[in-house]
Amino acid sequence: MIHIATLHYRDDRWIDIQLRYLERHTDEPFLVYASLEGIDLAYQARFHCALDHTGLEPRLYQGSRTEAKLRLLSDEILRRARTGDLLVFMHGDAFPIAEWVGPVRRMLEGSPLAAIRRDENFEPIPHWSFCATTAGFWEEIGGDWSRGPTWESHGLHTDTGASLWEKLERRGIAWHPILRSNRTNLHPLWFGVYDGIVYHHGAGFRTPMSRADGTTYAHLPIPLRNFAGVRRRIANSMLSRRMHRRIRKDERFHLALTQGDSMNRVAEAP
Repeated sequence: MIHIATLHYRDDRWIDIQLRYLERHTDEPFLVYASLEGIDLAYQARFHCALDHTGLEPRLYQGSRTEAKLRLLSDEILRRARTGDLLVFMHGDAFPIAEWVGPVRRMLEGSPLAAIRRDENFEPIPHWSFCATTAGFWEEIGGDWSRGPTWESHGLHTDTGASLWEKLERRGIAWHPILRSNRTNLHPLWFGVYDGIVYHHGAGFRTPMSRADGTTYAHLPIPLRNFAGVRRRIANSMLSRRMHRRIRKDERFHLALTQGDSMNRVAEAP
């Protein structure tokens, strides 16, 4: 059995897409456990288990809201899963675009955990946009998605998953990185295809801005920098909406990202 944990936050537009692509590309029995906040309660019936985390107080669970939700979801899964069952974490705006279970199982033959690693964002950590392991391994290492440990990349940084990275490093456990495989990049971070099997839209539940965006105008004086930031935010939001329309209407949308199609054609909604 495969147990999939996902989060949807104040926006239901990714639910049907994610579940549709999971049904299409998952060739083994699977259950989806969802954290829903600010989502119509009618959507709870779409999942095997849906936890309404509206009003969740993260201080009670030692972490940010995202970390607390992931901890509660993984606890729920571990109560139900067998040791050898697959445990998969997946962003609400991430989903498989090809048969993925076989490739992931092959990754796990050599390493106990496989996850997206965003080298494009200079991150050494497993990223929970897509991470696969077994229920037994996650329980054995006391897996969690807390921040805390930092890494150096033009300054000190941390993010969700830094504690997991540190635990693996301390134990000398090698994990399998799933890397970006785009040939066409509409953005240096968003709209990523990873190892040809997973798409991660990026910032699907918030304003799409990243450190990579900031570096393009960081050299400008402050008034111009602020103006450039607003323009970048608007451009990113428009592109994100166009890509979402494309995804809804064209199940082969990802081929343009992986086969080197022109940027205009990729972003253009049918």
